[in-house]
Amino acid sequence: MSIYSRSYMRGDRPEYMRREWALKSILIALVVVFVLQNIFRHWLGSVFLEENFALSLVQLSHGYVHTLITYGFLHSTQAGLPWHLVFNCLMLFWFGKEIEARIGSERFLECFLLCIFTGGLVWTGVHLLTQQSVIVIGSSAGVFGILYLFCRYRWDSMMSFLFIPIQFSGKQLFYILLGFQVFFFLFAELPGASGSATANSAHLGGILGAYIYERKLLALPSLISLFRRLGSRSPKVQAPAWQKRAAAVKSRTGSNYTVNVTEQPDLKQEVDRILDKINDKGFGALTSEEKETLDKAKDLL
Repeated sequence: MSIYSRSYMRGDRPEYMRREWALKSILIALVVVFVLQNIFRHWLGSVFLEENFALSLVQLSHGYVHTLITYGFLHSTQAGLPWHLVFNCLMLFWFGKEIEARIGSERFLECFLLCIFTGGLVWTGVHLLTQQSVIVIGSSAGVFGILYLFCRYRWDSMMSFLFIPIQFSGKQLFYILLGFQVFFFLFAELPGASGSATANSAHLGGILGAYIYERKLLALPSLISLFRRLGSRSPKVQAPAWQKRAAAVKSRTGSNYTVNVTEQPDLKQEVDRILDKINDKGFGALTSEEKETLDKAKDLL
């Protein structure tokens, strides 16, 4: 990877920011599902997960619309080898950690799932036209969507990879990868060339999803934050003491307010006199009795 992805080449994040969790959660989910696939296939002799969660025209015709998302968490278990999973996880980790640090965990998860979904839609549209009876699994659509965002953030900056001794910009990297995907889509997947097991149309759909998210959704509040806001209860605010006393008075007397002047019929006149004295000589000129009168007047009125 580029040296700019290393911790000492990036700015420190504020302490109040949450730790990233989306990339880690996605990687863990991919590994757990892969282990379950192997348990079902090689220990139990069942393809339950592929039959119910892989994407195919047959499954969609039976109403399995959830497979437009779930296919992205399944990977090839041919001979129990994890190369399909390892490649996707490495690509997602290399390119995804910087994107998650830039846009946040909630948006990273949303973008990844949207890329999986749009990749599934594009793949479905293509195979409805060609009527090829195949299935698609793998998180490559999400990986290519995240890769597109990585290239966009490095569009004009030069970078290099440890295993490629040349430098190139994010724009150049994106167009090279896009060219390969379009070529193999047109001349391998679309005509149904034998031996092609790569869903290049899903990769292109993942790039499309990332493009939509960057241009239309990135500036809006994340759906996760909106759901959290709707699900959280409004904090209860305690009424002030004076409001509680007013409510108690109203319940006893039928009126919002009450004035007790039975103890001092001329209380108002006395208060007016004290206020005039304060106006003329200041508060420090009041006697202790006059201060008590003001306190009593405050309580009574």
